[in-house]
Order: sequence, then structure tokens, then C-alpha cells
Amino acid sequence: MALTIGLLVIGLGSALAAERVGGVSEKPSGSGVIVDSDGYVLTASHVVANARRIVVVTYGEVRVPGVVVSIDVEHDLALLKIEIAGISTAPLGYAGSVKLDEEVVVVGFPFGLREVSVTRGRVAAVRTKGVRRVFQVDAAVNPGNSGGPVFNARGEVVGVIITKFSHPSGVISEGMAFAVPMSYATPLLANIESFDFTTLGKGRKRPKGPSGQNLVEALVRATVRIETVRGGDGAPPQAASPPEASGKSEAASARVPRGPVPRSHDSSVPLPDEAAVQKVNEELRRVQQNELEQLTQRGVRPPEQMVLIPAGEFLMGSEDGLADSRPMHRVYVSAYWFDKYAVTNRRYRQCVEAGACPFPKDRSSYDDTARGEHPVTNVTWSQARGYCRWLGRRLPTEAEWEKAARGTDGRLYPWGNSDEVFKARAKTVDQQLMKTGTDPVGTMDFAVSPYGVADLVGNVSEWVNDWYAEDYYRSAPARDPQGPVRGSFRVLRGGDSGDRSLELRASYRGWDDMTYWGPSLGFRCAEDLP
Repeated sequence: MALTIGLLVIGLGSALAAERVGGVSEKPSGSGVIVDSDGYVLTASHVVANARRIVVVTYGEVRVPGVVVSIDVEHDLALLKIEIAGISTAPLGYAGSVKLDEEVVVVGFPFGLREVSVTRGRVAAVRTKGVRRVFQVDAAVNPGNSGGPVFNARGEVVGVIITKFSHPSGVISEGMAFAVPMSYATPLLANIESFDFTTLGKGRKRPKGPSGQNLVEALVRATVRIETVRGGDGAPPQAASPPEASGKSEAASARVPRGPVPRSHDSSVPLPDEAAVQKVNEELRRVQQNELEQLTQRGVRPPEQMVLIPAGEFLMGSEDGLADSRPMHRVYVSAYWFDKYAVTNRRYRQCVEAGACPFPKDRSSYDDTARGEHPVTNVTWSQARGYCRWLGRRLPTEAEWEKAARGTDGRLYPWGNSDEVFKARAKTVDQQLMKTGTDPVGTMDFAVSPYGVADLVGNVSEWVNDWYAEDYYRSAPARDPQGPVRGSFRVLRGGDSGDRSLELRASYRGWDDMTYWGPSLGFRCAEDLP
């Protein structure tokens, strides 16, 4: 037995020595923040990508091995686990409350230094990429800060540093660091069995003594340095069902446990060709017109700027999309009215002036008199719902939105199955549009759906009524699905002019905190037939 133990010790020693042969030891990779006292650390996924070994260095230079529990490549977030007791944690804030020009504190280990850096700055902008939102922070951020926390004035983590902007010339710009909001970390935090989501936004208990000094010390104690050994084989430590990245910084690989972004349509579900698409369009419009005539005979007229979506089945989801859009399945949807256009600044203003709606969270577009016919943006889910209710309407369900966008034949986009249409347009979009972010409603002729609904993709993402659940399609009812009964996020549909072809598919499902608002996020309403 002694001989066995001796051989085991020798073997273990040899293995450790081999691991460090040639001076292969951990190198500083980034920063992180302790979010739970059981040893859970939140960081950026690129900080631990392709790592064969991870070491988390806590306050006091305590070095502890780390393993990846969960990873979200799409939003560049990762949750690590370390085995250690008596560690300080950081309270998590409510990302939806972050405002422009709000003061923040960034903590991390720039340039891989052992000394922690604490810098102050402000939220300089809220930028949106499709349904993905990031904060621009003007604090002094340098390489090594990646994965580090962004604290608000109450000492709550409201974001995680994910990148430092650099110009193609190679010049690193000041005030151009970006952070992903904490709301995107919620699916990862759900992996922590004891995590109490009711504590979000409750702040930290204010310590005794000089508050500023003690608060900074508390922030420092909760921030960690992350060191890694990266392997040439590129095999990162992973959770049970890891997503795969395409190698691009903004590639939407997967929200855990999503799979890789597909490259081609599943051949088991053949796509209709253009001739078939046109034939379906003609048939759907014929049915739509017949039902409108029948409603007219009953004395029912279409509400202003709404189109009729007739009752019937359609193909919902996608066989080659992300995991949350699978499987493609048949869904029956009862007839309903659907806004032909996204709600505009002009129409939303009527609700504001009537005292029934609050102003958009950011009024720069809303107050621009030249943009009255542009979609109203920078509104939360509750504001969108409130407007629709003011008119006696409601937000559409996911199923209603998707049927209005793609018809019944399972096409990829409202116009058919070719992404060349949108690619050709993207090349001609002038720089002013790229700055303003939206088109006037109804001006994107190519994006009209089979039912005559305009701009469902390519202008703004849109709130719908449903809660989000990744696996909802596996158990959704086949008739008038209303979404899960509860959840943490609301679903977003559609996409803006900066999105990739995958995100412009009618089947693509986005999601965000219902308090989120952004410059490329709007909505439209639906209404039941009498």
C-alpha cells in the first residue's frame, strides 16, 4: 500500500512537472468579480477561451484553480467556480436602471499587473447591436481589465468589461471601453443553486467609517485576477453543453446550451423557390381579401393602419436556426388585426400628450420633428404594452408576429429565402442612416410580408408579449400559443439594418430584460377580431 501511495505521489509530481515543462505557467488573462460566496466568479468568456488551466487570484494573492461552469459566447460572459471559503462578494445591480452620464467605477488588473486599478468614469453611451446592448464607459480601461466589473455609485455590479475599442489604424481610443449589462448574465447565474435573484438591485450594506474609502476597499476585495495557460489544441474548459464560436468577436454562437450558428438550411425541410413564394403570396392575399369582404358584410371594418391576418396554420421556428428556434412545428393561430407599420414617434406622441404614456427613455429621436414617421424607440416593454392598451389593443404574441412576417410556407424572410436582397441594400445605405439607425416606416419596399405588413425586419427590433424560454417550442401548444406563464425576460422579434442575415430571419428569437430600451428597439400592436 505504501508503495502504491509512493508511486501515486511520484506520478502526480511528474504530471505537474510535465504541465510546467518549458516554463509553461499561468499568464495574466483578465479580471473577474466574485458574485456568490460559494465561489462563483463572473468574467468575460474571451478571458478563459482556449484555456487548458485557469487560476483565479483573489484578494491577498490567494491562488485557486478555477473551472468553467457556464459560458455565453454570444454576450462574451462566463461563470467560473473556485473552491475557497471566506471570500468577499459583490452585490449585483439592476442593469435596467443604468442611465447615460451615470457615474461608474471600473475595477480590474490592467496590463496583468498584480496591483488592482480603480478608475472612475461615466456611462458615455448605450449602444445596440441588433438586440444586444452594451454600455460605453469613459473610464481609463486597458488590456487586462476585460472581464472586470463595472460598479455603480452604490457598489453594485451593473456590467462586465468586454472590450477596448481600437481603430483600424491600431490607435487605441480613450473613452471607448464597452461593458455588457448584468441582465445578460442572468441565465449564467441560474446555474448557482443558492443564488437569490430577489437581492438584485438591493445594494450593499454601507460599512461604518469613511464610506468612500470603505466602499472602494469592498469593490477591490470582490475583484479577482484571472490567469490561464492556453493550449494549442484550443480546447477550453467547458460546461456540459458548450457553445461553439465562429471566431468573430460578435458571432452569435449560442446562449447556453445553444449550438453553433448554422451555415445552410436543413435539407430535410426544403425551402420554397421564388416561383413558389410568389404563388403562396398570391394565395394568402386572396384569402385575406375574401375574409375582409366577409367582415365588411358583417359591418366590421379594419382598424386604422392595421391589416388582417387570417386564421390558419403556419410553419413556426427553424430546423437550422439556434436551439431556441427548434423544432420547426405547425401552429394554428386565430385571426387577428396587426399593425401594418411599427408605432411611430408621431403616433406615440399622441399617447404622451393624452397623459397616458410616459416619454421614451431617450428623447433625442422622439423630439426630432423630422423623424415623426420613424419608429418610436427607446421604450421599455411596459411602455410598449401601455401604448397598445391605450388604444384598446395589445402586444402581439410571438406566434402572431412570426406568422405576419413569414406567411405559411416556412420561408426565411418576409420576402422569400434569399439574403442577397438585404445584403444589396446594406451596401447602399448612406452614412446618415447608419448614424440615425432607422428608416421612416413603410419605405423598405423589399421587406413587405405576404400579408402586406411592412418593415418587420431591417428597421427595428420589436417587443412582443411573450416571456422568453429557450426550450418553449418543445412543449408549446399547437393552437394560439401565449408563451411561458412566467420568466425573466421578454421576447424581441425582428432586427435592424446592422444585423446579420441570421438575426433578420423571421424565426429568430431575441430577448431582454423588460426594462431594457435602446435606439433600435420599437414595437407594434395587435388586436383581436370582434
